[in-house]
Amino acid sequence: MAAREIHVVVVGGSWAGVTAVQELMSLSQVTYPRLMVTLIEQRTHYFHKTGMIRGLVDKRYAEQMFIPYNRLFNNGGYKSANHRFVCARLKHVHEHFIEVEGGGRVFYDYLVLATGTEYASLPVTQSSTAEECRMLYNTMREAIEMATNILFVGGGAVGIGLCGEIAEMYPEKSITLAHARDKLLNDDLSTGFANTTENRLRRMGVTLLLNETVVPAAPSVYSSKSSLTSTKAYAHRAIQVRPQELVTKSGRRVLCDLAIWTTGSRPNTDFLKTLRPSSEDAPLVDFETGRICVRPSLQLADNRYPYIFAVGDVNSLPLAEKYATSAVNQAKHAVTGIRALIDECYDFRFKMSPTMAAESALRAHIPPYSAPLKRQQTVVVALGKNQEVSTSLFARFNSWARGTKRGRRYMIDKAQKMLNY
Repeated sequence: MAAREIHVVVVGGSWAGVTAVQELMSLSQVTYPRLMVTLIEQRTHYFHKTGMIRGLVDKRYAEQMFIPYNRLFNNGGYKSANHRFVCARLKHVHEHFIEVEGGGRVFYDYLVLATGTEYASLPVTQSSTAEECRMLYNTMREAIEMATNILFVGGGAVGIGLCGEIAEMYPEKSITLAHARDKLLNDDLSTGFANTTENRLRRMGVTLLLNETVVPAAPSVYSSKSSLTSTKAYAHRAIQVRPQELVTKSGRRVLCDLAIWTTGSRPNTDFLKTLRPSSEDAPLVDFETGRICVRPSLQLADNRYPYIFAVGDVNSLPLAEKYATSAVNQAKHAVTGIRALIDECYDFRFKMSPTMAAESALRAHIPPYSAPLKRQQTVVVALGKNQEVSTSLFARFNSWARGTKRGRRYMIDKAQKMLNY
């Protein structure tokens, strides 16, 4: 066991980050009493992004989505001063410390990156306080209630989910979904799955415009080209629900009285620009997807940084691993890897050169991450409270047998339990 302190920093306070913190705290109680855990999170509260689309149409549900972190470090009644929460946005990652906005530095021995993805086109995902997020939610929800003809731009999971939620709650509204490709969702998914999703939406009354790229007439608060400088500024720029006409690149004209952009999803990885790769031919971040390249062990693919792990939406695992349950399992696996590294080489790290330390860490046996068999390559898309589309026969049978569709609660109860609420 290491005689001196072990500093582990976890960045991101959603499913993966919170799970990693809890697993590390358990290690500190039993095996490594001098293990210090720091959670870095830009929000003052946990934001239940899994249920984001439900909160945009259901006010009562939205009120449950903001959970404080104040009980996170109470693990089984045990509270340690060794662990802390830092509310700050990650700015840069360096070899043995991170830099947050405002100039602060936090040093680490091991780093877990669980920063997830953000939708630039949906400001609710970028809010930093619960008060700000509630204001943004209320503004958008009121606009949806007032509108009669709604256009969604972007046929990914969020756009499809919002169409399903609104079509179910407001069947009298006219809903159109425009998507730039010839099928919905990601190209990694089968044409059959996309077709099933499209047919379900059509049966719910949603009009689909495929192979149509909508051109913004002017920057709006929900356009990825817009900027949100402050909550007060946003509040004064209330959405105008009014008849408008948008045009696609093919020249097609689309009439609506509210346009909601659900494009522009991008992993949060800009902070890695300050971390130098071993080779220019092997970047740390995939240029096309913006995701962090990882080994099967979830460590950075670059052998120079075996003590940095990336979990959840931010890493390069396939689409089927971009769910809350997958993030939880990945976080647990990363902590198992950190424990292996501690046991293999921690006592000697700062007595070695960085190259020798990395080589020593590479000798630690960390098994590859493997998803539970029943979840491998499973994708589930919820369409409101009572419908969903899944790639897995097991998932479809399980939903039917247990009566638990993914969209009914979007796992809010599990999130509350995770944070000791």
